[in-house]
Amino acid sequence: MSEKQTILKLYLEGMSGRKIAKKTKKSRNTVSKYIKEFEKSRNDDVRNLPITEDIIKPPTYKKRTGKKRVLTDEIKGILRGYIKENEWKRNHYMSKQQMKIIDMHESIIDAGYFISYTTVRNFVNEEVAKTKEVFIRRYCEPGYEVEFDWGEVKLEIDGRIRSYSLAVFTLAHSNYRFAKLYQSESQVCVLDVHTKFIEHVGFIPSVFTYDNMRTVVKSFIGTERTITESMTNLSNYYQFKIRLCQPRKGNQKGHVERSVEFIRRKAFSSQYSFSHLREAETHLSRTLERINRRHHHEHKEKHITLMRNEKSVSKLAGISPFDVAELVECRVDKYSTVVIKQNHYSVPEGHVGKYIRAKVGAEKIKLFIEGELVAEHPRNWGLHQWEMNIYHYLKTFQKKKGAIAQSQSFKQAPTQIKKLYNNHYIGKEKEFIELLLYIKENNNLASVIKAVEELNSIRIGYVNTERILFICEQSTPEGVQVYNPDETMYQSENNMKAYADMFDQVDEGVTNYG
Repeated sequence: MSEKQTILKLYLEGMSGRKIAKKTKKSRNTVSKYIKEFEKSRNDDVRNLPITEDIIKPPTYKKRTGKKRVLTDEIKGILRGYIKENEWKRNHYMSKQQMKIIDMHESIIDAGYFISYTTVRNFVNEEVAKTKEVFIRRYCEPGYEVEFDWGEVKLEIDGRIRSYSLAVFTLAHSNYRFAKLYQSESQVCVLDVHTKFIEHVGFIPSVFTYDNMRTVVKSFIGTERTITESMTNLSNYYQFKIRLCQPRKGNQKGHVERSVEFIRRKAFSSQYSFSHLREAETHLSRTLERINRRHHHEHKEKHITLMRNEKSVSKLAGISPFDVAELVECRVDKYSTVVIKQNHYSVPEGHVGKYIRAKVGAEKIKLFIEGELVAEHPRNWGLHQWEMNIYHYLKTFQKKKGAIAQSQSFKQAPTQIKKLYNNHYIGKEKEFIELLLYIKENNNLASVIKAVEELNSIRIGYVNTERILFICEQSTPEGVQVYNPDETMYQSENNMKAYADMFDQVDEGVTNYG
């Protein structure tokens, strides 16, 4: 109990001021002062006043505030100038060239003033604290808004480390996340991921939020910003509005800003090496499915459940996906290819020198001749690459049979076709080309491979084009009947080999040397 409380307790017990002063060894003036303040406070109602009921608390004394002799008004003016200059740099894309407090202190010392770093630091922090921004908490309506952003991720694909772009959508209400990997952040990729997102969630949010990326904002004129023509066409097609964040205000789309880092870490922090990009995309899809089945920190429901609730109250995407491909006209060169973005794509032979049209998408290149689709290739984002289809050159190979094994189109042919040639058709290119023509006309590579396996099970070296076609043309799915090898079959094969050795017979088209 404090001395003040002791004096008041004795007063309430009926002891006189003189006796209280004698017992507590305090002056009578002090005792009288405490008693008068106490009686006065009991008659005043301070519940609606900005003061506390502290009459019975120990007395406190004001801390002496002395005049700052070193931090003069002149130094304050200099420091405020530095602070204002830093603000100007932030607004003119020079934030990395701002002065830190240590730089301000050194500049003042170099000017001939004597002041400690601590004094400068305390003053600058007080001044900056006066202008700190106030943030407004947002309420996100279901199905109203979705945010978009790009992120970079480095992956090891087929033994090579490359940089890929991670396109991320986040629904503001449910925090449901959607992401895809791309090899570029070009306009066609931005449009492509929008169509895939809308197709994935099955509805169209009312507002799409972006920062000031070049694929969305065409130009700045003062505070006015112009949307690119492609994004305007996309928004008109799907009937959504575009909201742009203020420059350097990433917090205005904070859901997706956090999602980019979160998805990149959850998907590729522990596993970043893949044999093919498709494998990385599959891994990303599985990670997103696992993330979206977690519970929302505020709504206490799964993200995917909240997304479905958003879908129920939003405009459903009942229209066909937007065609994001770019239409270009190009000429077929002497290799029967067209060049698009410095890469070659093969065209069916017979059109050298002609102009054809190509639809250039984010994942596919489609080639049209007189309005008819004649070829389709995966989009190659490299430089000076060749995308060749061996079926586009079969008539030419009939005239130049020796060129097939060393051709670029054969190197890019399916592995099954290359194995078929290397195991059974070296030196028999004519039969091999006939087989490829048959596969092209009937689109039955799987049936041909199955027929080859059946012929191999009968006898080694029994594979040729005539027998393959015979098996494939059979109406019964069983094809030829395969017998289990026995002693009679082994003896028959040995007799046939002996006759072949006697007459020195060899397969047609293959010459034995030595």
